[in-house]
Amino acid sequence: MKTEYIILKEATLNNNCPECYSTNGMVLSFMQKRLKSKLLVKTKGNVVERINCNTCENQIFPGQWTQDIERVYQYHKKTIDTKPSSIRFTGLFYMLIFLVLLLVGAGYIYVYQPNLLGLNI
Repeated sequence: MKTEYIILKEATLNNNCPECYSTNGMVLSFMQKRLKSKLLVKTKGNVVERINCNTCENQIFPGQWTQDIERVYQYHKKTIDTKPSSIRFTGLFYMLIFLVLLLVGAGYIYVYQPNLLGLNI
């Protein structure tokens, strides 16, 4: 399964980075996980949040957050609209189901109604 993330919201923060103390370059991202395969596309319901500093190119983990970063995070968390978790089936899935039903129907006719096929048994 191929994993990709849907970006729900990205916000630039003006807080000091705990690593390099830069006031610009921090980005807060809220993402949802989407799993893709040949038969289905599944969107997870949980939200993944991440703060990255583009100046020092580090990810800022929650243990390193200051109270200011925590307040800004809580504010932005309230403003996101999550997509509901869902499962969507692809065209290949529906084609395989159709072929299986067609084979089952043909097998039923062959076994129980052979005269419809011109077989006189």
